[in-house]
Amino acid sequence: MTFNRWSMTRMAILMAGVTLLAGVGCQSLPQGVSQDAVMVGLADSGKLVRLEPGQQLVVELDSNPVTGFQWEINQGVDQNVLLPDGSRFSRSSDQKRMQEEVGSQFLRFRGQQPGRTTLELVYVQPQVGTLGDSPRYRIEVIVSPRPSENNAG
Repeated sequence: MTFNRWSMTRMAILMAGVTLLAGVGCQSLPQGVSQDAVMVGLADSGKLVRLEPGQQLVVELDSNPVTGFQWEINQGVDQNVLLPDGSRFSRSSDQKRMQEEVGSQFLRFRGQQPGRTTLELVYVQPQVGTLGDSPRYRIEVIVSPRPSENNAG
C-alpha cells in the first residue's frame, strides 16, 4: 500500500483531530469532585436531577470573585436529602493566560437519604445580600437508591 502526499495530509489531520478529542474527553475534574459526580450547569436550571445516597452533585456556574459576587444557597435546602459539601472558584488555563477574572464556581453537595428537595442558588455580594434582580439558579433534586437496592430482599 502506497501513500501519496494527499493521503498523508489527510491522515495527519485525522490524527490531530483524534488527539484533540481525546484531550477534551480526558479533562481533569476540579479538586474535590468525585469521578461519579453528577455535574450540572446554567443550562440545567429548572430541571430535575437524580442522585443516589452518597453521590456527589456539583453545580458549575460562572463567577467573578473580584467583584465580591458569589453563588450562595438562597432558600433552605432539606439537608436530610442534600447536604452542602463546599464551594471552590477555578479558572481554566486559557482564562489564566488571558488574565480573565471570570471563572467557574463549583458548589458541591452530597446526596443523603431518599427524598426530594429544591436547590435554589442566588448570585450575591454577601455583605449586601439578595436583591430583587439577583440572578438565580434552581433545580429539583431527588435522592433515591439504585433500583437493585430497592429489590433486595
